[in-house]
Amino acid sequence: MSKILVVDDEQTARDGLCFFLESITKDIHVAESKEQAEEKLKQHEFDLVITDLRLPKEEQGLNFTRVVTEKYPMIPVLVVTAFGSLESAVRAMKAGAEDFISKDFNQDEIILKVKRLLETRNLSLTNKQLTEQVKDLKKRVKNLLEPDEFIGESPIIKTILEDVKRIGEDNESTVLITGESGTGKELIARLIHANSPTRSTNKLMIIDICNITKSLLESQLFGHEKGAFTHAVRKHIGQLERANKGTVFLDEIGDFPYNLQNKLLRYLQEKTFTPIGSSDSIYSNVRIIAATNQNLEEMVQKKLFREDLYYRLNVIPIHLPPLRQRPEDIPLLIQYFQNKLENEKEKTLTFSESAIQKMSEYEWPGNVRQLRNFLERLYVVYPGFEVTAEDLHFEEISIKSEDNSQQMALYKLPLKDARDIVVKNFETNFLKHYLHLYNGNITKIAEKIGESRENLSRKIKRYQLKSEK
Repeated sequence: MSKILVVDDEQTARDGLCFFLESITKDIHVAESKEQAEEKLKQHEFDLVITDLRLPKEEQGLNFTRVVTEKYPMIPVLVVTAFGSLESAVRAMKAGAEDFISKDFNQDEIILKVKRLLETRNLSLTNKQLTEQVKDLKKRVKNLLEPDEFIGESPIIKTILEDVKRIGEDNESTVLITGESGTGKELIARLIHANSPTRSTNKLMIIDICNITKSLLESQLFGHEKGAFTHAVRKHIGQLERANKGTVFLDEIGDFPYNLQNKLLRYLQEKTFTPIGSSDSIYSNVRIIAATNQNLEEMVQKKLFREDLYYRLNVIPIHLPPLRQRPEDIPLLIQYFQNKLENEKEKTLTFSESAIQKMSEYEWPGNVRQLRNFLERLYVVYPGFEVTAEDLHFEEISIKSEDNSQQMALYKLPLKDARDIVVKNFETNFLKHYLHLYNGNITKIAEKIGESRENLSRKIKRYQLKSEK
C-alpha cells in the first residue's frame, strides 16, 4: 500500500485531499507546516508528497520542495498551486517538483496525477534495484573469474615484485620460477606476461605438464599433421604456434619428458619447431616461462634433466619463498581471501586478533594455496560468524601434504592397498574435523555429511576416534 504525505496549513484543504486520496490508499499522513512535514519524513518512508505551495508563504513551499528533492530524491513531489498561476507552477518545477496541479482541481484530475506519480516512483525503484543487482552481479562475477593477485608487503616479496616488473618489460629472456607448491608461481608468470609492453596484448598459454600424458604433450606443445599417428584425424596447431608474440608458461617443467627435452631446447635456441608428421619448420616468437617445485640441479646430476636445457631455461631465476618465511604477509592474505570468499560463498566471517595471530604463527606446509583452502573450508562448514583462535585446529582441518618419500612409498604398493591408505587418512582427518566442530554429536554430524548414524559410528570406532562430548 502506498504511503502519501499531505502538507497544507489549511485544515479544510487537508481534509479534502485526504477524502479524494482514500480511493487509492488508506495510508495517508498529514502535516500543517514545513517543520512538521520534515519531521514526518525523518520518521517514515513515503511514496509521494503533496504540498501546497504556500505554507503560508510561497517561499516556504518552495523551500520545502527543495528539501524533499535534495534529501529524498526518490520521493516525487506534487505541488498544489494558486488558481491558474502558471508562474508559480514554473517556480515549483524549478525547485524540483515532479508535477503541479491548480487548486481548482476535481477528484478525477488529482487521482490521475497521483496514480501516474506513484507508478513512476515504482518504476524508478524497480530500475534502481535492478541496476544495483546488476552491479553487484558484475562485481561478483568479476571477482570469481579474475585470477588471484599476488599479495605481500614483506621486503622479500616487494623485491620480487619489483624484479617481476623489470623482467616483464625486458620482453624476451627466458624465466625459471622455483619454489614449493602453493607459493604462487603461476601468478608470477601472469604478472610477467601482464608487464610486457608487447606480449601482454597477445595470448598467455598455460601448460600443466604433470597433468598431460607424455604421448599428448608433444602434440599439445608443437602440434601435429593429419595422419601423423593413430587417431590424428585432423591437423592440430600446437600451443607454441597459437601463442605467437605472446607467452607460454610451462608449469612443472621438472616433469618434462627427457626424450622431448632436446626438441624444447632447439626451440629455445632457434624459435623454430617441427610439428609431428611434418617436414616443415615453423617460426613462432614466444617467450617461455617455466616453473618447478623440484631441484633441477639435482635432477641434472642424476641425468633426469638435460644440463643444457636447464641453463637455457634458467636465464632469469626467480625463487618464491614459502609462506613460513614471510609470516607478516599472512594477515594481508587473510583479508584478501575474505573479500573473495564473501562474494563467492555469500557469507561473512570475522576473525579475532588471536585467530589471525595463530594463523600467522602456523607454518602452512602447503603455502598460500593451503591457507586459501583452509579459509574456504571455514566459510563452508563453520557454523558461527566470528572465528577465534580456539576454533582453529590445523592438525585436524588441514590435510597435510605428504613428502616425496611417502608418495613414492605409495606408488610401490598395489593400487588397492595404496587407495585404502589414502582413504583411511582422508576419512580420519575428515571425521576428526566434524567431531570437533559438532562437539562429538553423532546425530548432527551424520545429518551434515549425509551418512547414516550406524555407518558413522562404525568408522569412528574403526579409526579409534573420540566421539564423546
